[in-house]
Amino acid sequence: MMKRFLRKVFAGRRHNGEALDSAESVAQAVDDVHIKSVSKSRYEWTLARIAFEEDVLREEASDMVEEVVSRVEAGERGGWIRLRAGEGDLDSERIHAWIDRIERETYDATALLDWADEETAHLYRTYVLPVDQEEQETFVQSRMVMIYDTCEAIGMKPRPRARLFAEAIGWELYEDDFVSFESWLAEMSDAVLEEAGEEADRKRDSDDVSHITPLQISREEVEREDIGKIDAFFAPLLTDTKALARQKESLVFAFYGFSGELEDMMSNAAVNAWAGKLVEQHPYVFYVLNDEHVPMTQFVTSMVVTSRMENDRVVFDDEELAEFTAFIHAVLAQIAAQTGEDANDLIARFESRLFA
Repeated sequence: MMKRFLRKVFAGRRHNGEALDSAESVAQAVDDVHIKSVSKSRYEWTLARIAFEEDVLREEASDMVEEVVSRVEAGERGGWIRLRAGEGDLDSERIHAWIDRIERETYDATALLDWADEETAHLYRTYVLPVDQEEQETFVQSRMVMIYDTCEAIGMKPRPRARLFAEAIGWELYEDDFVSFESWLAEMSDAVLEEAGEEADRKRDSDDVSHITPLQISREEVEREDIGKIDAFFAPLLTDTKALARQKESLVFAFYGFSGELEDMMSNAAVNAWAGKLVEQHPYVFYVLNDEHVPMTQFVTSMVVTSRMENDRVVFDDEELAEFTAFIHAVLAQIAAQTGEDANDLIARFESRLFA
């Protein structure tokens, strides 16, 4: 849906520099969140002062959100997620950073919080809602986008959830406010659709991109290590060398349901596992990746080789990269033997894209 674009635009904003710093330090924090299913109609995230592993914590949060979504989609009573304080003093910046990150990265979490629950509302107002009035306006807009997006995706009416959210954080929203927001949301969606249509027209008018095959990979597919779309793309090519050659430099894929930041993707354990499975089963993917508009070769490599960002550049671990490139060189040489191309040319092109 086009509202995914709006979610990425607004939900990825930080409220201030301090929030950014605290979010980056979450992995070293001492505040934990125990996540448990209390009953079929109630789930809790309990904040406490115990060390934790962030990746495990986020995986548990994602599992709980997925369970609630599944119940809603199956026509059952949803069972909203409640925040609980637990025991001990809470570090406000760390709790803010954790919940903010969960909302941005765990699909649908915001819409599924139990906004009618008094303690959930109190903890959210205390640890998440910005103090500054101007920041609050941007914050509320971002969460409204996320709530509307989720409700539309799973078949719920968005206004009741959005109204409960506004009441929980102490905002007054009237009928005119909802009409104005929904009108803006529709305009933004139309603008994105129009831009996408214009881009598609430009691609159709350009011979060198007319053969590109775009694939969208959802967060759910990534977390299940589901590479079915890639399997389907390669299925007719595995036994047909001419068909494989025709698909050279034709494939572009993108993920949705994530925060959209490259560095987050590079360090995401689920993405790393998904990409590792992709390269293990289809190492010839580097023959078909298209790098003209998106640096796909570098992007895929950054997900399977330990890497980091330095001054907007991707820097790879030297030892891992050497092993990886040697492997891909051998794969490209095998493809060249089948297609009759020059192996050195394929390898040189791969290297130029990797280090562009």
